[in-house]
Amino acid sequence: MKKEKLNFDENVSVEEYEVIKKFLSFYRNQSVIVADSYRQDFDCIPFEHSNIIFKTNSDSWKSLNFCRKIDYNGVVYTVELKLWRTGNMEEDPKCLSIDDFSISANGVKHFINLDINDAKKAKVLFNIISIFDERKIIAPEEAYSKRLYVNKALQTFMNYHEWGKIDEGLNQMPSLKNALFIIDEVCKPSIKFRADFGTILYQLISFRMNNLDDLEAKDLHKLDELILKLSKTELLKVKFYESGGICSSYPTRSILLEKNYTNGRVHISEQYTPFNNGLEEEQKVLSKFIIR
Repeated sequence: MKKEKLNFDENVSVEEYEVIKKFLSFYRNQSVIVADSYRQDFDCIPFEHSNIIFKTNSDSWKSLNFCRKIDYNGVVYTVELKLWRTGNMEEDPKCLSIDDFSISANGVKHFINLDINDAKKAKVLFNIISIFDERKIIAPEEAYSKRLYVNKALQTFMNYHEWGKIDEGLNQMPSLKNALFIIDEVCKPSIKFRADFGTILYQLISFRMNNLDDLEAKDLHKLDELILKLSKTELLKVKFYESGGICSSYPTRSILLEKNYTNGRVHISEQYTPFNNGLEEEQKVLSKFIIR
């Protein structure tokens, strides 16, 4: 796999401006915008035992990432926008700042410098600030919380290649076609937690990609039939991550303090879709089913 080249040229081509306009059009006039990656850091009340968590009312750091794959004049561009905000004190302005803005195409990643002395760049900057209103942006965990299921039946049916039972379950409850079922989870008490969820379509395609050499022809045919039947449902994966812990430091400025305790927590949720390049390989597999 070739390493992506980085370009820091301050000039923006006519094509890139048009791509930026298309990128912004996906989010303009939206009442709710789901971030592709949503991170919040919290300062917690510093109890000595890190498994006790009482976070403060406000986050101390927030980062919001957006990514969109855009086809323009036969060239596939990937636009990435990273926003952040820090400060939870009243005197600190709580507004989003641009951390990174880039366009990638043909193996080259161009970092866009939005210099307000340039009229076109100033217009792009104004649009980003006005469109990506923090009050409209929500995390994937909020967007998909009502569609998450931790039942392990889907995993069991896939492991035993019982495609008919998956189809039967969907016929019994069609709304599950776009539900997000647990894939796996890792939990280390009070320190780290990670969980992955995916739609049935995503999990079937992923299973096919990872086990293709182990599937018999007849079994593969039945799996492919089920994938084709679900081809118009959503191809989506969601990841959740949490970490945190307590640390202590010396010396203190008073004999009343044996140690200085600090405690923090990080929450991250991410969505992976064909539109943000997160499921590019899965989309390629799906496209073959639709074409044939």
